[in-house]
Amino acid sequence: MTLPVSLRSMQRLLLIATLICAPAHHAVADSTEPPAPAPIPAASLPDSPGALVAGPASFSSSNDTAVPAEFFDGQAAKATASPGATATASTGTEPLPRVKFVYAGKKAPSQTATDKVVLGLRESITPFSMIAWVFSAGWAQLIDGSPNYGTNGKAFSQRLGAAAALGASKEIFSDSVMAPIFHQDPRYYQLGHGHKFINRAIYAGTRPIIGRTDSGKTIPNYAFIIGTAGAAGLTTAYYPPKNVTGAQVAQTWATSLGGSSLGYLVSEFGGEVIQMLHITKPK
Repeated sequence: MTLPVSLRSMQRLLLIATLICAPAHHAVADSTEPPAPAPIPAASLPDSPGALVAGPASFSSSNDTAVPAEFFDGQAAKATASPGATATASTGTEPLPRVKFVYAGKKAPSQTATDKVVLGLRESITPFSMIAWVFSAGWAQLIDGSPNYGTNGKAFSQRLGAAAALGASKEIFSDSVMAPIFHQDPRYYQLGHGHKFINRAIYAGTRPIIGRTDSGKTIPNYAFIIGTAGAAGLTTAYYPPKNVTGAQVAQTWATSLGGSSLGYLVSEFGGEVIQMLHITKPK
């Protein structure tokens, strides 16, 4: 059936108007923001208590998806996470003001002078300290080094007592006495998995000479350097005469700083080594 001429004309006019108006319609549509997609609910991972996985649409910088900060060396460094992932804090309970070790990702509470005094007294007799005494005495016995008591069983017991006296006095002088005087934070802040191995090793090994103030500012570790020097000087009261000269006291001071570096390396990596050896299950 043939359409009337007037009707055909109207169809052509309508088609032309549609083609003319189409670009304008797309321009208006492009100038407006598309509606935000509905957020995808977060799902809890059964094998990771507390961890959350969310869809990309729900990722934001709000408190619900913010990456917690890692506190170390007086600065807060944000851990990295893939879009849509919520990072959780490292293992370990909330730190206490009188505990020496602070896990990576944990913000330690402020310390009073009393906290530092108690911390130093506690650290002077911890099981970890006692292991260090035995190791120090055993090494000196093996190489017949300072303090030169000899190489028999009695000499080992004397070296063990001297190592205990040196280690305990170092902790008390550094943490209980000097840290309050210099307003320093004597605790060790672990870097943790978010950093390269070499960076963690350098960080741990330099803590005896690089410290932090109560406000978190990085400074030379005056409290530990001077406290260790005082403990080394005190050895003149119980070391053999051969080991009480000025040069010998300086050597004791230097080796004590080196031994503390090894101790901080153990603090940084010890937990991971234990997990690798399957001695304990990871939290």
